[in-house]
Amino acid sequence: MSRNYSPKTFLRKTPNALLKEYFAAKGVLGEIAFEKLGETQVDPVIAAMEALAVRERTEIEQEFRQVNELAYEQGVRVLLEEGQSPFHELDLAETFGSMGSHYERAFWMFLNHRKVFDIAADLAYMDRVRSWRSREVGVGLTPAVEKNDLLALAHEVSAFYRQEGRGYHCVVDNYLREDPERHCYFAYPEDYGTVDMELNEHEEFIKRARKPAFEVVFVYRPQTGILETNARGPKKRIEKLLGIFCRVILGLDGLPDKPGAHYDLAPLRDRNISLATDPEDGIERVFIRMLRFDLPDSGNRRITFEANSESDGKAIYRLIERVVEKKGLPMNIVTVAKAKLKLVFAPVDGKRGKTLTFEISTPDRCTLMDDPHDQIARKCVERWGFVVG
Repeated sequence: MSRNYSPKTFLRKTPNALLKEYFAAKGVLGEIAFEKLGETQVDPVIAAMEALAVRERTEIEQEFRQVNELAYEQGVRVLLEEGQSPFHELDLAETFGSMGSHYERAFWMFLNHRKVFDIAADLAYMDRVRSWRSREVGVGLTPAVEKNDLLALAHEVSAFYRQEGRGYHCVVDNYLREDPERHCYFAYPEDYGTVDMELNEHEEFIKRARKPAFEVVFVYRPQTGILETNARGPKKRIEKLLGIFCRVILGLDGLPDKPGAHYDLAPLRDRNISLATDPEDGIERVFIRMLRFDLPDSGNRRITFEANSESDGKAIYRLIERVVEKKGLPMNIVTVAKAKLKLVFAPVDGKRGKTLTFEISTPDRCTLMDDPHDQIARKCVERWGFVVG
């Protein structure tokens, strides 16, 4: 999901000195005396941008949107993470600490460390992805990372999507993330062609054909042996795509035939389940917000229970007792197919504690993303016995 973007908001929150540097590099808006403008005096800049040629204005808008995607707390955290990695070894703490806003930090990185910025943009996108499919493939494997390996994966992904009439070209990038260790591969296959309607300099509509790329992310976690992807499609198609990654990057014969599901929510049938947390994770409370039961021998019949009470952690189980157990349906024969849980984190530095709500569905779906709070939630999911293998 993209962050909301407003040109005026972006210009108001970005220091004039950086805007002057940016536009000077573009060779435009030289008539604007940025040093004489107030930091929120954006109307002259908007007017000058609107007077530019369509292609110039479009390119500027696209780059502003890229900066906007990282101009928030988690985006800046990813910039720090990538900048301080062994690949770049940038000490950004003091520099960022002296800046007045996340917009300034993100734009400064865009202007001064574009390679780091571009990588962080991919990683921030990964942190926002909420639809992951997971499979256990083996602990401690060594992923291939050489240029020829990436070209081989790009070739295979391209061939996979050509069966759908797209994907005739593909590019693959890979990055390593720490704490916990994750090997991340971003594939960009070509999507279906499309035609956009644009206004030219003469305010005439013209048709412009383009072939956009879409993103497919693979994440291998050597500590747990889990391979994840955000690719969309039927289960069998996704498994073929995971098989390609296993063969080309992990050196396996294909996707291992692991019995059973990756997620097992059976422990949630027990109303006395202990959802214990580690004190160092800073979690104050855990709530079960929703449980979905699939009924045995009933086709596609299912029952969903939701409880919004946050003063009583067992409210959902009392509801289940009234509806299910009194109907003579024993809990031990229903399948817990989906659950929604909420974590409430302790306050930090006087600020209200954050909350995180996520869903897990059997056999292999989870809406957890990849930012620090989500990583804590992933540890909890394993601790509570919801992960098999």
